[in-house]
Amino acid sequence: EDLPEYHGREEERIAYSVTTDDSVSQLYTLAAKPQPGTPLKILFTSDMQIKNMCAANIQKLYETVGSVDAIFFDGDIVDVADRAYDWFYADNALFRVFTGTAKDEIGGETYRGAPILQTTPMYTAIGNHDVMGVYDETTDLSVQFNYPSTREHAAKLWDRQGSGNRDDYIRDHSYNTITYEEMFELPSAGTDGEKYYALTFGDVRLVTLDASRVWRQPAMGSIGKYTEMPGGDEFSSVFGFGDFIFEPLSEGSAQIDFLKKEVAGTDYKDAKFRVAMLHNEAHSLGGNQIPAFTDPVAQTVTDPVSGQKMVVYTYPQDKDYINTVVEPILEKSGTELLFEAHSHLWNRFKTAGGMDVLETSNVGNSYGGFVGEKKDGVVVEGGTDGGARADTPSALKEGDPYAAIRDVFNADDYPLTGDPLGLEPIMPTEKALPGGRAFLASNTITAFSVLDTATGCMESYYFDTEDAGSRAVLFDRFTLGE
Repeated sequence: EDLPEYHGREEERIAYSVTTDDSVSQLYTLAAKPQPGTPLKILFTSDMQIKNMCAANIQKLYETVGSVDAIFFDGDIVDVADRAYDWFYADNALFRVFTGTAKDEIGGETYRGAPILQTTPMYTAIGNHDVMGVYDETTDLSVQFNYPSTREHAAKLWDRQGSGNRDDYIRDHSYNTITYEEMFELPSAGTDGEKYYALTFGDVRLVTLDASRVWRQPAMGSIGKYTEMPGGDEFSSVFGFGDFIFEPLSEGSAQIDFLKKEVAGTDYKDAKFRVAMLHNEAHSLGGNQIPAFTDPVAQTVTDPVSGQKMVVYTYPQDKDYINTVVEPILEKSGTELLFEAHSHLWNRFKTAGGMDVLETSNVGNSYGGFVGEKKDGVVVEGGTDGGARADTPSALKEGDPYAAIRDVFNADDYPLTGDPLGLEPIMPTEKALPGGRAFLASNTITAFSVLDTATGCMESYYFDTEDAGSRAVLFDRFTLGE
């Protein structure tokens, strides 16, 4: 609060260094939050998770556009939230990548990231990798991460056998974001503190929602998205409750009440650019777009393999909360951009109401992109991984051990290709992507996107790590609100 107002002039920045014991850092600068009218460049990124192209991605960003004024980071910041290795020590650890001290070798080339956090604030959303599961000191952190449970189930366990503080017990036996919340000092404008919030940064009003849920394997007949282990019930040693949502986004939830209040306020209405950031996709060609973002609907069937009773989960597409609740609120309030993540690819869309939708920052471990025409149920021209989402219930065919229960699932809720909600992807405007498709889903080519608030122009670049000496290529450009 004692800093001078910042309008983008260098003399308004304050020099500082950090002293630790006998060591003194280089001299860096910081500034107050920028005033409206300040020309800014903002990086839009997500899903780094210490993946293989993180350092290359940020290094090429820095080489291409220089230092940015802010980072909007749309979740999955690290791989396992409670693991210090992911934050500080891995070759592609978050704080090494964004301070230029990473050491990632790809094809004989070493990438360091870039010195960005020394001068630049980062605003984040919660992704599924930023949430830890059931706390258990006897198991590895990666195991704890992979086994969250619902608050409702933890409350039932408390009623059966709980001791100590009830709230702590329920948190420890379900899921938590303790490390995430302690790692960042974010605005607390939401009713749930830093999990969702809004802020003004220069000419941008950013509203950040918590749209995350557990990610489980799609395999049938095991704990996963679509089934539980045959013969089990919720008090079995392993029970998952499907891809359940962490923070409710349904009509009437505290988070939606916060969103409605935010978009009705003068800060939102008067902003030059209104941006919403949430982790799970609204529209996407990616593999993680299936199933719909809604509460799993449980029913019991007979497992065709074991003959035992088995819990099955369905996800009705017309109950998708992002599409049916969040998106209409944003469109009606004139939101120019919905920034999404989760499938580790680049693609973009425009809604019927004129809102741009962008998913960007692929740094590896992509879940593919799926486009193409279906003829007689077969994809005749498609995207990656054989052209279709092969791990959805609608892909079950005769001869598959679980084909006998495929009628439990409405095939229209699990489309094999395209955006499940029907939007057509927008082709890049400046240069064709490798393969000539409307998406980039690659483990060797990485992408980043930067918004210039002086013009409202969003530019996306890709860099091919197999061509180490090359520059980042501008492949897409659009202007918010047009």
